[in-house]
Amino acid sequence: MTALPSIRPSESGDDLRSRTAPGSVPESPGPLVLAGFECSLSTTSLDRLEEVGSALDGSWLAQAAVRVGGTLEAAPIRTCCRRELLVVAESATDAERWLEILPGGPGLWQARRGREAVRHLFRVAAGLESIARGEREVRQQIGGAGGNIWSRHRERLLRDLLADAVTAAASTAPYVPPSRSIAAIAATRALELCGRPFPRVVVLGAGQVGRQVTELLAPSAKVTLLFRQRPPDERFLQLWGVRAARAEELAAEVGLADVVITAAKSGVRCVSPDDLPRDRPIVLVDLGVPRNIDPEVRTLPNVRLLDLEELGRSPRPEVGPSLERAVEAHADRTFSRFEVSALEPWIAELRRAAEAIRRSELESGRPHFGRLTKDQEAAVDRLTRRLVDRLLRSPTARLRAVPPGEEGDRLRRFALALLASEPRRS
Repeated sequence: MTALPSIRPSESGDDLRSRTAPGSVPESPGPLVLAGFECSLSTTSLDRLEEVGSALDGSWLAQAAVRVGGTLEAAPIRTCCRRELLVVAESATDAERWLEILPGGPGLWQARRGREAVRHLFRVAAGLESIARGEREVRQQIGGAGGNIWSRHRERLLRDLLADAVTAAASTAPYVPPSRSIAAIAATRALELCGRPFPRVVVLGAGQVGRQVTELLAPSAKVTLLFRQRPPDERFLQLWGVRAARAEELAAEVGLADVVITAAKSGVRCVSPDDLPRDRPIVLVDLGVPRNIDPEVRTLPNVRLLDLEELGRSPRPEVGPSLERAVEAHADRTFSRFEVSALEPWIAELRRAAEAIRRSELESGRPHFGRLTKDQEAAVDRLTRRLVDRLLRSPTARLRAVPPGEEGDRLRRFALALLASEPRRS
């Protein structure tokens, strides 16, 4: 496999922010920018997704956020079939620099900005981008991403954004049937391919997905659930009539199984061609990223292997258009609130620039004021402050109140251009 690129330092060891040439005018700050980057089975192969999944860890993110100048927050998102990154940056240029260093290169990632990034996040949280459309497990994964945010911004914008996405998913689809899950797709396809009545099935992984697969298969198969650390609850085993065994017994269990379904998070390929019987057909289903089953098992004529890439091509139940519209409406409301928050640094910079002009003009005019008493000095200072405040109060309040939508976006851009302060010279 091609090695993934590491974070590339610049020649001088500085961060990746472009440096201003001597004597040039630095760019005036603007509203904060939200960007999202997606690497999933919709954008690349399972092989490449597996590589990216192992590279995009916490230590990589911390280094990258420091080196990519202008980054205020970054949140990695991991689900069964996707790796995503949300970024809040000081400018569009700062956000786009992430594409230069994301694992695997720009070709593996789809970039979105602003409203489209928020809509995509809400669709992911609602399961609309999942292999099992409308699944609910992804909500927990999105919610968990809120604890892995790199941030140097006081407002924690991404934490609120992720929480809103989970809340919207729960409110738009409070009940999700068991059939809308990757476990249901895996169980159904495994039984179809096996074709035997009441087959022997081994499920590796006693986590949420492993237990779901077990529940779905128990009425139609003899199931053994393998665990690594903590055994499944005894009541669960009795309810579904399954037996439990330690993962160390995998080889012996595979030797007797008609179907093996892996849903372990170990990141280890624990089933290889040497572990499989050669004298009878066997169906393997791998739900892991990184994979639990060596793809080389496909070279054996008696083996049928399904992985997430192939399961993603299976027919999927559709969700109603009303759910999609509801999710999009929630996303748009959240983005409107984000836009107001994103304006605050720009408004603060506008006020700082106005204050700098006020002080400069006072200093320039001081020789013409004559001798002023302390009370007169204070009165002039108070008067000029109030003038600046009165001049800026109404425009900035109206800017915060610009409604969402295309017309609101156009008005906001126009207002920003009118109010933009003259860039400070270095």
